[in-house]
Amino acid sequence: MFRYRIIGLISLFLSLTTINSKSQSFVLSKESAPILISGTSTLHDWKMYLKIFDCNANFILKGSLLKGIDAVSFSCKATDLKSDNSLMDRKAYSALKFTAFPEIKFTSTSAIGISLDNNKFRDILAGNLFIAGKSVPVSIPLTGALSNINGTNKIDVSGEIELKMSDFDITPPTAMLGTLKTGDKVKVSFSFQFLMKSVK
Repeated sequence: MFRYRIIGLISLFLSLTTINSKSQSFVLSKESAPILISGTSTLHDWKMYLKIFDCNANFILKGSLLKGIDAVSFSCKATDLKSDNSLMDRKAYSALKFTAFPEIKFTSTSAIGISLDNNKFRDILAGNLFIAGKSVPVSIPLTGALSNINGTNKIDVSGEIELKMSDFDITPPTAMLGTLKTGDKVKVSFSFQFLMKSVK
């Protein structure tokens, strides 16, 4: 009898937690900065920017508190990566096998629970990153903050992850008859702003 009471109390607690926490729709703000992709080469460091992309996430709220992030998805076209050098762009697109695999995608594999400290949080998001025809599991460190502007909830999320081209079977691009060789490691940095969808 005692065991059944304990099970009942646990079930009640879980149901109350589910009732009080809900997934809220947010939209990506136009104020979000371009994604920066940076790396090295035998001659100089290089940078590419991504300004056109789609990113969606469900944010789990309990009252006015942010409790978690779930169902994160990201996609972009490989050819929307841009540098200040057209030759570098063409080399990058070729390395990314853009004809056969025009899109770069990320999908989270599990939700993360968040504990706010003065409306700020730090956590790691796990998921699969698909580039050049290959899907690789990655863990992305995130930092962020929840704020309210004129009655609208805003969530800022920033992160940075280091990747290896070789993990995606990508051959680092070369130029100038092979005298310029890019390094295998690249760094991806992002800073997003999400705004709560208005309910009409």
